[in-house]
Amino acid sequence: MSQCTSCRDHLHVCARNVPIFASLGPDELMEVNNLIRSVEYEKGELLFSEGDIGANLYIVRSGRIKLYTVSADGRQQILRILEPGDFFGELALFQDAPQNCFAEAMESSQVCLLGRSDMRALLNRKASVAAALLQAISARLAQAERFIGDLALKSVEERLVSWLMMEAETGIDREGEIEIRSSLSREELAHLLGTTIETVSRRLNALQADGLLTLQGHRSIIIRDLDGLKKILAK
Repeated sequence: MSQCTSCRDHLHVCARNVPIFASLGPDELMEVNNLIRSVEYEKGELLFSEGDIGANLYIVRSGRIKLYTVSADGRQQILRILEPGDFFGELALFQDAPQNCFAEAMESSQVCLLGRSDMRALLNRKASVAAALLQAISARLAQAERFIGDLALKSVEERLVSWLMMEAETGIDREGEIEIRSSLSREELAHLLGTTIETVSRRLNALQADGLLTLQGHRSIIIRDLDGLKKILAK
């Protein structure tokens, strides 16, 4: 971990890319930027561990960060993957409870930190920011509830298909087929779906054998029959 000395040379670069600050004007963004501390993390470096007391709102400026838990037998379960513009650690703004997960850099990343007292003061001054934060937290709660339901009620194949269909929404249209270019490795995808890399590989190969998709390397997937994938979830 290292402090970023160039962050303040790039005016409000973190704040302007975060949806909860979208209502702020240039002067207000400059004010937020003056409260931000930028830190660089290397791949595999922890931002915080489960049990640590949170004190900051974290904003991803570059790179990727994963939030995850670890089971008693050492298995990792990814909860969320955050990319530039995403933020996390918002629960620390309202309580002194320990962190309920780990945060780790998936690659060299730069993260902007906004202290709890500064963020609280901003929320008190700017109702629009408070409303946007509440909306973002509500959306995450709904997403978390769906995620927990998927883990508890869906098979590994159904969870994989759900992920493929979600990725297809932002995929590249190739004349009726959809190309998915995922930033996740097979191991990371397995951790996200709550299974093993071997199971993910078998399920992907089976879907390919059924003509529903084509695997291109380790991070590119061509969806050939989206309706066929939907039928798996409709069973």
